[in-house]
Amino acid sequence: MININKLLIISLAAFLQVAAYSQESDEQEKVPFKDKLFTGGSVGLTFGDYTNIMISPVVGARLNPKVYAGLGIEYQYTKDKNWEPSRTYNQYGGRVFAQYNLIPTLFAHGEVAGYSMERYTLTGKERSFVPFIYIGGGYRQMLSKRSFVTFRVLFDVLQHSNSPYKAWDPIFSVGFGVGI
Repeated sequence: MININKLLIISLAAFLQVAAYSQESDEQEKVPFKDKLFTGGSVGLTFGDYTNIMISPVVGARLNPKVYAGLGIEYQYTKDKNWEPSRTYNQYGGRVFAQYNLIPTLFAHGEVAGYSMERYTLTGKERSFVPFIYIGGGYRQMLSKRSFVTFRVLFDVLQHSNSPYKAWDPIFSVGFGVGI
């Protein structure tokens, strides 16, 4: 079993290493740090017998022309009417991510996340912490000099026993970013 604390420390160390490298190579660019900051995120809506409402704001920085990094929080409300009585869930947590531009529009993405998740058991509803490591990539389309939209495909490679994702199920998302 992987020790979650060690995993988070290793991930944070790797993230800081990328940030340190990015700052060094960015000295040549001479862009003020405030002009590198962005905010954004994603919103998800599904209605019907299975209703899901998700909000996921992020804040980050373009550390150099090839590296974007940041952190975010997420909240999801789910109501599943396919059960009698219907089941509701409230999930929340946070994440740290880094993206490396392979070419200006395509990027590799890595992310460490942890969520407090509810699930139903034989004795009722219980909550547990579920860690994730997402690996994948995406497409970034610049809308202006300081705004963009992204399309990502990620995979949960950690596969914790309470993960809702099956091995190698793709996770698709659309997000946006706007300079602060």
